[in-house]
Amino acid sequence: MLKKRSGRRARPIRMPKRLLTQPLPMHHATVARPIEGIDAAFTARILYLRRPDGTVEPFLSFIQYQRAHRLRSPAWQNVNGRALGLFWDFCVAHRDMGWSPRELLREFAFGLLEGTTNSECAASRSLMWPSVGRARAIGLVTCIELFAEWCASNDDTASPLVRDEVPLIPGSGEHATRLLVWSRLSRVSMLQHLKAAPKKAKRSNVDIGGNVQGKELTPAKFFPPHFAEKLLWDGHRRPHAKTASDVYRSHSIRDMMIALLEGWGGLRRSEALHLWEIDVTEQPGKPGHAFVVLNHPEEANVQWYDSITKNDVSLTRKELLIRRYDLRPRSVVKRGHYHVGWKGVALNEDYQACIFWIDTTAGALFWVLYIAYVRYVRPAVMAERKRAKGRDHPFLFVSEEVNPVTGLVGEPYSEKAYARNHAAAVKRIGLPHRKSAGTTTHGLRHLYGYTLQKLGVHPHVIRQGLHHINLLSQAVYTVPLPADVDAALRAAHQKVADGFQVPAALGETTSEALLNLNRFLRHGGLS
Repeated sequence: MLKKRSGRRARPIRMPKRLLTQPLPMHHATVARPIEGIDAAFTARILYLRRPDGTVEPFLSFIQYQRAHRLRSPAWQNVNGRALGLFWDFCVAHRDMGWSPRELLREFAFGLLEGTTNSECAASRSLMWPSVGRARAIGLVTCIELFAEWCASNDDTASPLVRDEVPLIPGSGEHATRLLVWSRLSRVSMLQHLKAAPKKAKRSNVDIGGNVQGKELTPAKFFPPHFAEKLLWDGHRRPHAKTASDVYRSHSIRDMMIALLEGWGGLRRSEALHLWEIDVTEQPGKPGHAFVVLNHPEEANVQWYDSITKNDVSLTRKELLIRRYDLRPRSVVKRGHYHVGWKGVALNEDYQACIFWIDTTAGALFWVLYIAYVRYVRPAVMAERKRAKGRDHPFLFVSEEVNPVTGLVGEPYSEKAYARNHAAAVKRIGLPHRKSAGTTTHGLRHLYGYTLQKLGVHPHVIRQGLHHINLLSQAVYTVPLPADVDAALRAAHQKVADGFQVPAALGETTSEALLNLNRFLRHGGLS
């Protein structure tokens, strides 16, 4: 059974902009739905298939597939739903072609790669698919094949020993699943058809060899250093700042604190939004400076006073959120303003990681802003929330605006809201807001890594500052700019000129041989 969210319309899947340039067929549609009788935190993408006779059915196998992978992200659900929907569209459009299943799979792969707008086949042209890059096509095909492998492994009848018949072009979701399962059991891979471009895609009769371009890492785009401080004090200034008497009234100190955590503490914006009030304390031995601890949103332990047993108990954050606040970790709920992602973070045995400030002034500023925020800003917002019958929660950063869904203020601050406010702050100081300029929220984290690299900090220290699990993950953050490479080489040449002995230096023997060679050539040698 499917159950709609009360009071809300389901949003259709957002298709990539490049695929919206042409009209698409309406043989499939996807919407988000919670599933009745299943954990309320689990939301699936329901793929509706329009059969050739015009009737519509939900693709139940896809729902079961998402259920089996319930910890995967909404983006994963979207991509898989799109891949299977495109495959269904292709099958319906070509149902009268008389192709074998092998031909169908092959032509589908080529249709993704080449597009269908200029196809000689009228059925293909009706799809109006633009061409996509090879990596994108392979990604979509991989989604389909992994789904087929899962279906095969969960179907007792799907054995190559008992099923040797080839299913026809699918006319229902069950037939589509049988076709995909057959392709995997028969070791028919659509990826094989994408390994080499078809002959008609060849544009030249001249063989100019393979690709001569290497894959050099390019420097990460980081926030312009000279504008970082300006972002804090001018970008996050409120419109009525001139008439405000205090910094917490004249500025959005919530957004300033998150910017400090990103640019001077190395956090991702998503990690900052997982912080609780209790995660910030005054640094031991360093009064007036903030000590921030990043905790895993589910597994990290927290002490809680149980009013029933009159004892302090240790619970995981997941357990405490459910027992005390009737909430789930933000990383578990996959959609909506409450959802916040969680990437792999290097944590200690207590599922924690400390924030290392790159500038002691940043730690001092964050502590002052934190005190003002938890004394004056957050309590006022949560009091208004309580008057509107809203429940409390432990998350540090809260929204000061009324949420259009819940009708309450004080909801845990969302990633979209912060990204929107950050973009406005960037434009307020005269910078363009785009990834290529390093002015997105992640550009501040890149600035943190680049600053550590400029300071000559050991790579293992940089890894800990960025909380990477793998030492190689920091590579993109610390690739030097061309100007830095040039300056380093100039400094090296100057060091040699000052008398530094280069290992394996070419000495007098080579100098004498070089002189003789020059004399030989000047006097007409080998002429």
